[in-house]
Amino acid sequence: MRGNTVVVLAVLIAMCSGLCWLPLSIEPSLDLPSWIPLLSVALCTGIAILLNNERWLLFLFTSGIGALGGLCLGYAIWWPRDPIAGPLVPYSIAVNTIIALIVSLMAGFVARKISISTYTNRTASWIALVGVVAFGPVLLLLTPPLVARRMTRDDRLATERFESLKSAVERTVTEGGDQKRICDGSALRQHYAGPPFSHDDWRRITSNYVKQDGYVFMIYCREKNGYTIAVRPDRDRGDGTRQLCTDESRRLGCPVEWDRSRYACLPCIK
Repeated sequence: MRGNTVVVLAVLIAMCSGLCWLPLSIEPSLDLPSWIPLLSVALCTGIAILLNNERWLLFLFTSGIGALGGLCLGYAIWWPRDPIAGPLVPYSIAVNTIIALIVSLMAGFVARKISISTYTNRTASWIALVGVVAFGPVLLLLTPPLVARRMTRDDRLATERFESLKSAVERTVTEGGDQKRICDGSALRQHYAGPPFSHDDWRRITSNYVKQDGYVFMIYCREKNGYTIAVRPDRDRGDGTRQLCTDESRRLGCPVEWDRSRYACLPCIK
């Protein structure tokens, strides 16, 4: 019976240490912090050692193998779209596996100093272990609908910011009679009524892209005979679905491209 328990614990640790990395590997993802899978690894290893501290070295080894397998599986299914990130994958796998082993070792040392002997405590530990194991698969299943919900929200906020920026630029030009005033973020801010930008955003938005809620925004204020407002998702996948732009003609468009004389707002391609 004890041998069967060891096998079950080892299998659960391997599953937990491997599957907890998948929600971070999937693309698009929820952009979770990297410490979440490490916490899962520590918890499942520590709880398993609480339940059977005689085989703690086996559990530490299993935790490392599980983390290695989960990282390899994640990159095999969702290879990074960024060409720069691709060559760094082996290093990422190696570093994260080593960190997972260190975290497991620390959790093991703590767990070995704790003794649980009552039936209630052991039952609660088994339930907690199963819950930690289920965390990765459950979060993986929830990721697509949660990402879709986030994208819908980001699209809405981006549209509201775009419309308010458009109004702010037009009112700033009309009020001052000088188009150069739209290069002054503080002047634009007085006429802006949409979702907030930070103080630093207003200082930079007329010369650099600024990011809010998955979208980047910029006002090209020094264009020949006018200006261009550009809004697009920060990443191709996971942040949003819309590209928005306009210029002094007040016509709406989608992409912004350099046409050898200025950044031009081009018509949307249906």
